[in-house]
Amino acid sequence: MKMLGRRLTLIPVVALLIAGCSSTSKPESSASGSGTASPDSAGAAGSTAGAPTTGGKAGPATYVHGAPISTQTTTATITDPSLNNITAATMTIPSGWKLEGIEMMSACTFVPWPVFRAYSTDGLMQYRTEPVFGWKWRPNMRGMDTTGCANISKPIAAANFLQYYLGTMPGGVHVVGAMAVPGVYSQWAQGLAANANQSQSRMAPALRTNNTADTAALRIEVVNGSFVVEERLRAMVECTVNSNPGPMAGGACWARVDVLTAPQGQLDALVKVVDDENLPHGVNTQQWMQAAMARQQREAANMMAALTAQEKQESQMLYNQFQQIMARSAAEHQQFMQQQESSFESAMNNANASMNAQTTAASDWVDYALDQQTVAGPGGPTKVSNQSQVWTNGSQWYQTDGSGADPNGVLPGNWKPAQKLHGNGQPTQ
Repeated sequence: MKMLGRRLTLIPVVALLIAGCSSTSKPESSASGSGTASPDSAGAAGSTAGAPTTGGKAGPATYVHGAPISTQTTTATITDPSLNNITAATMTIPSGWKLEGIEMMSACTFVPWPVFRAYSTDGLMQYRTEPVFGWKWRPNMRGMDTTGCANISKPIAAANFLQYYLGTMPGGVHVVGAMAVPGVYSQWAQGLAANANQSQSRMAPALRTNNTADTAALRIEVVNGSFVVEERLRAMVECTVNSNPGPMAGGACWARVDVLTAPQGQLDALVKVVDDENLPHGVNTQQWMQAAMARQQREAANMMAALTAQEKQESQMLYNQFQQIMARSAAEHQQFMQQQESSFESAMNNANASMNAQTTAASDWVDYALDQQTVAGPGGPTKVSNQSQVWTNGSQWYQTDGSGADPNGVLPGNWKPAQKLHGNGQPTQ
């Protein structure tokens, strides 16, 4: 993958990472609460070509396959709300797809990354990137603020992080096995670590860190309504570790996760298009790079001044000033953490008691920003496209993009529109 821009790493991780990358096999296993289902129980996606019949009775709804994924590409842009909504980057996506997203920073790592969702017009295929995950540990510091951080206290491999990520997914998943990671993606990750180590070589020995990067990918199956889809989860984990004694001993890591989703049997074709074209092949705008670099330089100068002053004071004073710097940065970007999906945030809160709870209003905003909706039905709440209509007969879901579609009389059972919920699954008034 290609990295756009430059990166400056300090203690702890304070970096300007300009994103420009796209986001084998082990025995089958299932995460707890596996959501696997047989193809025979698959529900309709997009529309139906007439339900199959057996003995004069309508059979289960099936996929209607649209046109094959295009190998042609187009471009779309995303903005950065933290910098007056300036255009941040141009992303490359398959022709005919739509793109929605923003440039966003993690409250734990302060690493700017594009968070977006690109999807086909029929909604059956999707490429999305998650907000950056971060965690940090300072054994010689007490009371360190870990707001918004994952509950991890050491460097871990990307494959292990994907196992942690699976535990945050509501409803459970079926793990098919490991997938190969494209060489260009691994090279991009190693390049980030190499650039960081080169920058660290100019730091004072007491502040110098060692940076590493690792990548991994998994093939999984998840239930979407009453049908099963395939997904590729891919992660890159970068860690910076200070092995010197003192208050700065310890480190910080961040993880980047991207997800490809396709109906069963079509994931490999989507993976090939994305990997062959190195999508989304992001290119940052010059205006955003200048604004982001200026902000990074201000933050870096403040932190370096504070750290230099602390070398002449007692450890407690060093700790207090470091906390003040972190608090200012966290306050500036707190609004971005509230934009994470409420269902995902709830899962993170179960795994990490220190994560901030999402509010109903924030979850509805996320649904609006991602052009999606939350509906009730068999198996619990689910996220679907805001452009879709969702019906239920009490045991199955039917999802269609057609505004006039009605499964009554076509599929068996009494179908009613699914109840719309708040983004966090709570009933609407």
